[in-house]
Amino acid sequence: MHCACGSDFRCEVIEEWDDAHIFVLYGCERCGVRVGIETDHRKGGVLFDRPVWTDDARHRLDRLPPYVEPLVRQEVEDYAKRNGIAVVSIDVMMEAGNQGMVSWHPDAKCRLSRVPGPVRAMARVELERTAQDRGLSEVTVELMEEIKARYFGMTAPRS
Repeated sequence: MHCACGSDFRCEVIEEWDDAHIFVLYGCERCGVRVGIETDHRKGGVLFDRPVWTDDARHRLDRLPPYVEPLVRQEVEDYAKRNGIAVVSIDVMMEAGNQGMVSWHPDAKCRLSRVPGPVRAMARVELERTAQDRGLSEVTVELMEEIKARYFGMTAPRS
């Protein structure tokens, strides 16, 4: 992209806003104009000519041991390329880990977003593992309720 001053815009930030959207901030180095774009992380590919990582996904990748990081990066980028995904988010990293075998029902995904951050990753892994073990192709709210009851002795209020 080019600025009105004739200079190129440079991508400064790629943030994950929620499970489905990213925010990309571009800035002009010459005149300082900044432009932000909100899009679905799967449709963000039109903005980039190579795989790019959101800040959250890059942070998670950077926290891996140095001998594992290149392997995970390659696995995730290969998965993204095979599936036409240009923006690597935490969701894409998780999908690549299980090769997209388990999908999430929109209601379950919304509910997972309300789980406190420190517990969310563990809950996601356990729910996907349980779904795979049972031969399910999707994580549902019902499965979430069952797992919650099993681990925490909590059930949803009856209506």
